[in-house]
Amino acid sequence: IWTITDGGYEGSPDGYEAPPLNRIGAATFRIEKQFRFKLGDNPSEIQLNGTRDTLYWINEDVWRMPVDADRVPVRPFLEYRDTKYYGLTVNPANGDVYVADAIDYQQQGIVYRYTADGDPVDQFYVGITPGAFCWK
Repeated sequence: IWTITDGGYEGSPDGYEAPPLNRIGAATFRIEKQFRFKLGDNPSEIQLNGTRDTLYWINEDVWRMPVDADRVPVRPFLEYRDTKYYGLTVNPANGDVYVADAIDYQQQGIVYRYTADGDPVDQFYVGITPGAFCWK
């Protein structure tokens, strides 16, 4: 089981710490691996690919790493440029990566599609704030 948290915020009664990415044993419910980000980072949107061997998440940029990695990567998979990545999913059938930009957080959003290698495929406007995806 993979989890990612934001670490809280300064002044929070629940605490403020560097946010972690955790791998939790499904049988033991204990943390098997923990990767710490920098204090102030805001990781989110954790996803596995269809073969369940690669993990993706947003932390301003889009990051990916093998599930058996010993450290987080030093370079992002997709770099933040003129967009703020808001949503993320990976097509379980072909590995295409979809990232959403909420644009104005009101009436218009855009989704960018990349291959599993990070090559841009296309983009499309969705007319909503795209925040979650579902595969059937």
